[in-house]
Amino acid sequence: MPLRPGLWTRGKPFNNTMNTSEIENVLKKAPRPTPPAGLKNKLDAQARAVCQRSTGTEPTRDLSPGSWLVRWWPALAPAALSLACAGVFTVQQLEIHDLKAALQAPPQPVSAEERAPAPAVKAAAVVVPAADSSTPEQAEIARLQALANKLAAEVSRLEGIAAQNENLRKQLASGAEDMLTPEENKALEATREKAMAIQCVNNLKQLGLAVRIWAVDNGDVTPANLLQMTNEMSTPKILVCPADTGRQAAASWASFTSANCSYEYLAPSAPETEPSRVMFRCPVHGSIGLCDGSVQMKVAKTHPEWLIQRDGKLYMEPPAAPATGNPDL
Repeated sequence: MPLRPGLWTRGKPFNNTMNTSEIENVLKKAPRPTPPAGLKNKLDAQARAVCQRSTGTEPTRDLSPGSWLVRWWPALAPAALSLACAGVFTVQQLEIHDLKAALQAPPQPVSAEERAPAPAVKAAAVVVPAADSSTPEQAEIARLQALANKLAAEVSRLEGIAAQNENLRKQLASGAEDMLTPEENKALEATREKAMAIQCVNNLKQLGLAVRIWAVDNGDVTPANLLQMTNEMSTPKILVCPADTGRQAAASWASFTSANCSYEYLAPSAPETEPSRVMFRCPVHGSIGLCDGSVQMKVAKTHPEWLIQRDGKLYMEPPAAPATGNPDL
């Protein structure tokens, strides 16, 4: 736009006929504002960010050691502390395991050579004067010496007991008959036979009781066979005489057979009105069990004449006792 004549510029009339060089000089003389601090760096950073967004690349990271440590120290410090604690805990566990193994290990046997100096230690403990035990160290030494003497005496006593036990084992292994006289062996055998005979009587009593319990629930009649009263018998072992070496007790009623029974069952399906009838008989000892539940020991061997058979049934009928007193009265 052409300037109107007569205008003033900074107190001078403005000449609208100025050329280009004069205009440039005027513009160069214009005041220049001072840029804020860090403007250049900020503009460079913005320019790089714009370039990275346009090209799809990530910004360059500062890989200097100092900057890496500053960024990661909040995470590395707890991790380092945890590793240190884990190391201390592992060492403590290993020490505890070693102590347990040492305590559980069996003590090593002490040889005669190692035990030989024990009397000398005892003598040395006696020689030590009382005045030398004034300090705590010397008092502790004296206490340990006394303890060592006590342990040595205990070891000697235990070795004596072990030697006696070993001699007894050798004597028992060589056989008890070698240590007994013929009279003692005979008495021992008689005692063993008597014990087995008493056990046989107990078996017959248990069988008689089982029969009576079964008969109460079944019309007062004895069972037809032994397997019918397995619930009343405690175990199959009572059917084997302890002196019957040719038979073995059954492990259970499911495996029971006639080969697992020593006693003869002579009163199947019998009423209880015949108390003197023989119900069980032991062929080894000769003991009998009657229908009334009583047991007579060794009657079949000592008094076979008391056993009378009628109509295929066996009864015990001992002779009547002789009358006593004056027959005229």
